[in-house]
Amino acid sequence: MNIQPNNQTVENCLKQRTYYIDFYQREYVWSKNIVNILLDDIFFTFELAYEEQKGKDISPEVLAKYNWYYLNIYITNSIDGKEYIVDGQQRLTTLTLIAIKLLHLSQQDNDFYKNLLDTLKDCIYGNDKFKGNIFWIDNEKRKRIMQHLIANEEFTENFDNVTEENIYNRFKDVAKIIDDKKMSREKLHAFIMYFLERLVLVELKIEKDDTPMVFEVINDRGVVLKPFEILKGKLVGALDKDDTEKYSKLWEDSINKLRGIEDDFFIDYLKGKFIYKRNADIEKSINNQYHRYIFETNDIANNLKLRRKDEHHIKNIKKFIEDDLTYHAELYSRIRKNKFIFLSYNKDINDLSGQYQNILAACLVNDKEEQVKIETIAQEIDRLYMLLRLNGIYNSNNYQEISYQLNNDLQNRQHNEYRQIFNEILTTRIKEARNLSEISSLLDYDRFKTRGYDNIDRRPLRYFFARVEKYICDNIGEEIKNNVHYISTKTGHKTGYHIEHIFSRNEENKKFFQKEEEFENQRNKLGALLLLFNMDNIISNNEKYYNGKRQTYSNGLVWGRTLIDTFYHKTNAKFLEFNQKFESISKIKFIQVEEYNADILEHRSKLLYAIVKQIWDINLK
Repeated sequence: MNIQPNNQTVENCLKQRTYYIDFYQREYVWSKNIVNILLDDIFFTFELAYEEQKGKDISPEVLAKYNWYYLNIYITNSIDGKEYIVDGQQRLTTLTLIAIKLLHLSQQDNDFYKNLLDTLKDCIYGNDKFKGNIFWIDNEKRKRIMQHLIANEEFTENFDNVTEENIYNRFKDVAKIIDDKKMSREKLHAFIMYFLERLVLVELKIEKDDTPMVFEVINDRGVVLKPFEILKGKLVGALDKDDTEKYSKLWEDSINKLRGIEDDFFIDYLKGKFIYKRNADIEKSINNQYHRYIFETNDIANNLKLRRKDEHHIKNIKKFIEDDLTYHAELYSRIRKNKFIFLSYNKDINDLSGQYQNILAACLVNDKEEQVKIETIAQEIDRLYMLLRLNGIYNSNNYQEISYQLNNDLQNRQHNEYRQIFNEILTTRIKEARNLSEISSLLDYDRFKTRGYDNIDRRPLRYFFARVEKYICDNIGEEIKNNVHYISTKTGHKTGYHIEHIFSRNEENKKFFQKEEEFENQRNKLGALLLLFNMDNIISNNEKYYNGKRQTYSNGLVWGRTLIDTFYHKTNAKFLEFNQKFESISKIKFIQVEEYNADILEHRSKLLYAIVKQIWDINLK
């Protein structure tokens, strides 16, 4: 490979040179902080020289005494008469923004700066008699925003892409920094000359089209690029130049839907489609360097067939971008927003991010069942998670194994088969955990009634009662006081929900049980718990006996209010109607409670069990 180094001033680098942004380059993403650091460094070096030469007219000899400032390397690649930026567009773009600001300031005194105006303009854009202004860097994508900057106008439209938004915001940052310097016109004149002549870059021209290799080497030596950006270079870089524009656009259109979660997408996509069992080594490779792993020798790479050694690898790359990336990126962008309620329950409350892999695994390109698959999988995952919890057989490692198994089991299956798939997984786990050969349901009462405060983690416990609350409210036409997410996650002293033990620890309550050990065990069960808001939990704890707690319960969530006699007044007709229907299907009903004892605990436990059947369906059929 022939590389030709060439020292360049900013003027040489920008003036009347048309640059195309190569497909390897990301959007313009420099932050305010990076721009501030660059300008601070430039001004620091300039100020030192300016103080030494203060009072002298700027001439080539005087300017030569100003210390130069090195702006690093940029790499270009010439193909078919076009000059592409392989690396360095962030710096070149920022220098152009500085030039625009300096042009605006110069135009405020045309006579004084007359010798610099044309030079500054020539570093930013040229003029075509047919097309108007032509900006030197990536004119097609950036022309709209650059026109506004040149015209010094506010931009009131929606941004088309990240580059437009960042160019606009970074220009405002540049303008503020320079304006804050409050330079005299003589000092500004000196700074413009310093900017054009004493800021130095080294251009490396690559004569042959080996940019994919150069691009990855650039990243390895410390230029921070994300894996998805390198992957684009490897895939699109393998195509003929005639194809790069089309497939680069397809790639960008897809990736723009995934802002901030690009690498998450590729990791979840690869795991969803190709990983069916836990394997720490493979997981580590995918998590840390999937962009390399899929080009190495392994089962996933063998399936994708995107490597140069793979037969039809160019065709496979095109198909991957046109079909798999385009479809699944759109799908992923939608499901990650968690707008469907069970997607939100799973991720935002219970941190079950494996659902995204499962949905990607289940959906084929342009899947006609896509929406029903999303909703069914999310709801089945919620059911799976809670029944594992209520059976006392959940742990995070085992759940990961289940999640990977689902990647395999859900592929090439229709949504009406999902219930059976999830039931089989639950059945297998229950049998293995209890060493059983057969089970009659996915949650038996004897197992359920042992669950509670001492063996369910706090958030899933609050989630359990939040779902019970929502179930009752939905059936009696009452709006839930706070939504399920709030009830499950808010635990602040004044703004959150706290777990209440109905049986306070005192001698009077211990009399309901034969032994103190039994009392301690029973008071923690689900049937002996409530959720209370704010300070109500503390107020209730100060009451020794159930009768003193009733006023607090009567002002709380519906599940607690169903203990109180006033809730059964004839004016609460919708609840009474629901209670009657519930008894007809469950053979148990809500009752008011004058004294909370061991028998009432048993009744409330059975009542909760009946509600669980309605919410999470424990039937095997």
